[in-house]
Amino acid sequence: MSYTKIDPTKRFFSRLKLWIIVPISLFFFLNAAMAPKKELPLPMDSAPLPYVDTDGDGISDDIDEDDDNDGIPDLFEDGCEINTAFGTPPATVPTTNYVTSIYTNYNGFWSSSAGSINPQSYDNVSTLLAFTVGSKTYATGVNSTAMIDSDSNGLFDLMDTDGNGTGDISVEETSWTALRPVTKIKSGIRLEGRAIDGNTSSAVGPLLTTGGIPFNPYLYEGERGLDMSYAIANIGNAWYFRLGGTNTPAYGDGQVDILLTQGAQLGSGSNYNRLHLLDEDGNYLGNGVEINWNTTPIVGNSIVDQYNVNDSPNASNSKKNIRLAGVELAEFGLTPAERARAVIFRLEISANADPIFFVVNDNSFITTCTPLDTDGDGLANSIDLDSDNDGILDAVEAGHGQTLVAGRVPGAVGTDGIPNAVQAPSQYDNGTINYEILDSNNDNILDYVSTDSDADGCNDVMEAGFTDGDNDGFLGTSPVSIDAWGVVTGQGGYTAPHDGDGNGIFDYREAGDSPGILAAPSNMVIFDGQSGNIAITVDDTTSFQWQLSTDNGLTFSDLSDSATYSGTDTATLTINNVGMEMEGYRYRLVLFNDAYVCDPSAISDAITLDVRVASMITNRKITFRVDKEGS
Repeated sequence: MSYTKIDPTKRFFSRLKLWIIVPISLFFFLNAAMAPKKELPLPMDSAPLPYVDTDGDGISDDIDEDDDNDGIPDLFEDGCEINTAFGTPPATVPTTNYVTSIYTNYNGFWSSSAGSINPQSYDNVSTLLAFTVGSKTYATGVNSTAMIDSDSNGLFDLMDTDGNGTGDISVEETSWTALRPVTKIKSGIRLEGRAIDGNTSSAVGPLLTTGGIPFNPYLYEGERGLDMSYAIANIGNAWYFRLGGTNTPAYGDGQVDILLTQGAQLGSGSNYNRLHLLDEDGNYLGNGVEINWNTTPIVGNSIVDQYNVNDSPNASNSKKNIRLAGVELAEFGLTPAERARAVIFRLEISANADPIFFVVNDNSFITTCTPLDTDGDGLANSIDLDSDNDGILDAVEAGHGQTLVAGRVPGAVGTDGIPNAVQAPSQYDNGTINYEILDSNNDNILDYVSTDSDADGCNDVMEAGFTDGDNDGFLGTSPVSIDAWGVVTGQGGYTAPHDGDGNGIFDYREAGDSPGILAAPSNMVIFDGQSGNIAITVDDTTSFQWQLSTDNGLTFSDLSDSATYSGTDTATLTINNVGMEMEGYRYRLVLFNDAYVCDPSAISDAITLDVRVASMITNRKITFRVDKEGS
């Protein structure tokens, strides 16, 4: 019996009900919010439902990976990965749900299995269409002429392996999505993948790594993030993914729920992935599950070029083994109460493990987490141009350096909705960026959601040169009003941040401190008619002002350079042609750190001038000479 291939239009409308609720809710929320500034109109106010295009770039929010066009992908702004560890995880149990066959779209259609390795190794795009664990073959949801939806329900149920238009393998009606790690993957690693220039005879460094851009995007290449033509070697890390929730009926339903991969030769010693589930408070649930790659069968091979993190080629045309393994939710040993609480997914990767991607069954997990609203203003970070309400636009704090129009990056966007200006020329449509989002103090809290980006105890809003009347880290005095883009109104801000020391780094990014005095004299001896210097050793100081008191320290006044004084705005004051009338004068230095607005000045203790006579005194037969060195 023959079957009709899936019609993409039917697939779209069959899934319409799954995503219509979110756009409708967002539409009504935005219309109920405060009217936006004239220069920032909401472009789709009158658009027919369910279409919502917040930034007006022609890409609807449901498929736009940068809903506000600030140059920061929603992946980061939604906060679907957690950068905080949650203590020691519980022990793991091994899984033996090994993948024994894989099917990809390499050269149209390609398959390989543990019992019959395909002699043709893939060396280019090879997106996973289906895989077999035990007696079941699972469709991934990736479109292909080989995949058939016989009942037109939007999910593939048959696979045509010989290209005759007839389904010959039944597949589970599932779809799968690759998780997207945002933790920086940029040191001590190697990228193994198809030659980006299309020439497998020599390795040419990938554009994304230029300037230290992380390798992360290579773990979710292609449709649904399932392109198998890249792997990252030697990660050795633990990641925490925040999920929207776990589908409790999937527990114990006999289907695989998680798919993990190993895409390179195994190193000596342990080669593993360990998985744990946690609740929203970071409490571990049940036991962990471990995949031992040393005992997992090879199901196929790839030919890759290898690149170091500095873009240099490491090797070319290297043959690599491919291994995959599945995990069922039931293997975590969760109680009924724990099953509904599992919203954080911890993945630990051994130093010798080399992942291709990390994938979850859409029937088992809600992979779209609840978007973050860092400043609590009612707008998710992904549609908020100032996510932490510090008066500095997110696009500025991100550090991509692009010219902005009303807080957004102007110009063309690709099909991913991300401005082309923040992407490499060959990456306009794949959700990647060509810069590293700033985290000034490396605390895993990106600057655009941190109220103290440099962790120096002085909030960004103040260091930027703005006001914070109640010292809560937000612009102005609370409560504040925002426009429809999350920008605080009527409180100032949103001009170029302050750079007090003029070194090209905004003060909120550069840890500062109050001016400090390291060494200073308590008094200074200078002979009558001579000149001398008073020097103070300081730190964290950008400017100086010497002051003089002629009334024993009761009052002080600023000095300026003259015939008597020079260096009045430096750390060393020179006093010229000292006279006896200056005996007992007191001097002090006022220090300023223009780059630390929270405590910008300090004053030294007063230094007393001791004027001594520089002449000869004769008393009958004895002559005394005053020692000009003061001894």
